[in-house]
Amino acid sequence: MTLTIGNVEQWQTDHLTAAATHATTLSGRLDQLTGTAVTDTRAMHWTGSAGAAAGTRMDIERTRTGAVSAALLELDTALRAEVANLIEARNRVLLMRDTARNTAQPPLPAFDVADDGTVSAQSRIDYLRRAAGDTADSAEMQRTELGQRLVAASHQWHIVNALKSAEDTANRATTQVQQAVTALEHAHGVLGEPGTAPAAAPTVPAATTAPSAGDGAPSSGYPTTSGSPASSLMGGTSTDSGSGSPAPSSGAAPTTMPTGDQAEWIKEAIRVLRENGYDIDDAEAATIALIIERESGGNPNAINLWDSNAAAGIPSKGLMQTIDPTFNSYSLPGHGDIWNPVDNIIAGTRYAIERYGSLGNVPGVVGVSNGTGYVGY
Repeated sequence: MTLTIGNVEQWQTDHLTAAATHATTLSGRLDQLTGTAVTDTRAMHWTGSAGAAAGTRMDIERTRTGAVSAALLELDTALRAEVANLIEARNRVLLMRDTARNTAQPPLPAFDVADDGTVSAQSRIDYLRRAAGDTADSAEMQRTELGQRLVAASHQWHIVNALKSAEDTANRATTQVQQAVTALEHAHGVLGEPGTAPAAAPTVPAATTAPSAGDGAPSSGYPTTSGSPASSLMGGTSTDSGSGSPAPSSGAAPTTMPTGDQAEWIKEAIRVLRENGYDIDDAEAATIALIIERESGGNPNAINLWDSNAAAGIPSKGLMQTIDPTFNSYSLPGHGDIWNPVDNIIAGTRYAIERYGSLGNVPGVVGVSNGTGYVGY
């Protein structure tokens, strides 16, 4: 047996609990993103053989990502079950050690407990010998020493057995978690058809009519939306709003802050939106402010340079964290500057309303309301 008391005492089971929580979060986020992708593909009303192929492929990918999601949940279960076992095993080892250590009866010292579980009565025996002095009965002293050694052996037996049980528990936990990890790796390995060169993506036809979402709906097509686990779903990988050429880029973030404050920017954006046919209640200013706070922290010059959108060359920008293609599709005439806080709020709000029906239906807003937490929109 190689496990020691010190090893067990240093077990950080809270790290395993955090990993389990992360696995569940990833599973839920993966399900959400996959469902959104399938819904968005169907919403394009893409017909013909290319459209059918796209729909079939999205269904296949949903099945594949579903397997990854299920494997993540299995990993969560394995981690949490083993955490409970490890905590119990650790507590027993430390209890047995502390029981042996707490045998001091001043001035009689306690038993000495080594890191490998060995328990010695020598300190107690030495004290008893000194206390008895030269006049002590030899036979009686031998019986006393034997009694102390037997008690020490009993403590040692309990500690060593607790250590053996802890080692078995650790090995079993390693096996269970590794099996869950292997299943996850297998499910993940199926994604993207490893070893096969991906087929060229079919060209998405430009929409011939605007979405029927109200007078303020964009007139140039259906922007594709996608996202990453820590960024707004306003990030996407579309080119422009249907013209077939890349949408113009808004460039890097400004080096100076705009004038005014967030309340003024929201108020002005609502005014413009109302002028363009959007029925937005004054109370919805708080909802817009919530989205801004969670997406950009209220920084109109915020830019996300690390997620999948950034890797694709279209980072999320501004108060509402829109990417250029989405902003270009949902901006209004005269409000085409993504770095202008009012313009950014206008485009972000239009997108949210067109996509979810109302600001109150934005998933992050719903999450905050029911206590499950904010998610990117």
